[in-house]
Amino acid sequence: MTKARRTRRLESLVEQAYDERSDAWVEARDRVLAWLRRQARGLLHESDESRLDVSHHRIKTADRTLDKLRRRTAESGTDGVRTVADVEALVRDVVGIKVLCKSPRDQALMCAALLDEKRRGDLRLVRHKNHVDPPKESGYRAHHILLQVPVAGADPVFVEVQIKTRLQDAWGELTHEDLYKPGAAMKPGAFHGSVGRAMAAMLAAVDSMADDLALELEGSLDDSTLPAASSASSADEADAATDEIEVRVRTTGPRFALAVDEHGRQGLIPAYSVRRLVGVKGQIDVDEYVRVNDVLRARTKENDKGFYFLPTTLLRGLDTDPPSVE
Repeated sequence: MTKARRTRRLESLVEQAYDERSDAWVEARDRVLAWLRRQARGLLHESDESRLDVSHHRIKTADRTLDKLRRRTAESGTDGVRTVADVEALVRDVVGIKVLCKSPRDQALMCAALLDEKRRGDLRLVRHKNHVDPPKESGYRAHHILLQVPVAGADPVFVEVQIKTRLQDAWGELTHEDLYKPGAAMKPGAFHGSVGRAMAAMLAAVDSMADDLALELEGSLDDSTLPAASSASSADEADAATDEIEVRVRTTGPRFALAVDEHGRQGLIPAYSVRRLVGVKGQIDVDEYVRVNDVLRARTKENDKGFYFLPTTLLRGLDTDPPSVE
């Protein structure tokens, strides 16, 4: 078969694949997205859900699929692409999802969930490529997990999930990685390779430091290290704390708010103190009760972990009604 005839046949098969399989691809993508979002909520219970961003996804355009199919057939020297199934067998990342993580710790959490057969249910693990330990020679870091997803009334669909930290993802932008991929416009030279690896190592070091910092912050917010919260300790707390002052909330999140007083001092408002003020039992998300620019009266408390504002009275803005559950 001539090269022109092979090209026309590949073009025809790709066009047929998009006509016949697009609905199945969308259904499989949406199934995996929903599963990943459920995992993120469960893994980060009572924590900042922005640590795992599951909003990035795509279905390759037909021309990109055709380009990759041509490369794969040229590399393998095969002329055996005869069906739509053959197209998907050679280009198994037509459907792709990217999970961006704040830190390597969060990346490991999501990766472990995807590799857990009990969690996955009927999502079948096909392949796991660990490009984090060790990274690719270029410096590229990520976990690539290929799933096979059952779809009602159609053949199963391959879905590739890439799990990266935000800095690992930024590396691709900073190094113009797309320009140097197989089949792309440029060929990587010694300079590009050297700089890319150096940048990857530096970003990996920052990722590691961010993990250490997050763990230290969590330790600082643990109830066992914070000023005593029980009513039995209120007298001791009053003796050690300053007179009440007025503070304004600058930022807020699930586990704490950050406020500032009239002297410019910043302090943390921990979840338990908000819970006590509004009279709610159990775990709460601070940002469901305390918003930016809310004003409270508070006592200050300081220990070796940090400086805190313990609110005693709301002045304006605080939502004292528990949020409705839909």
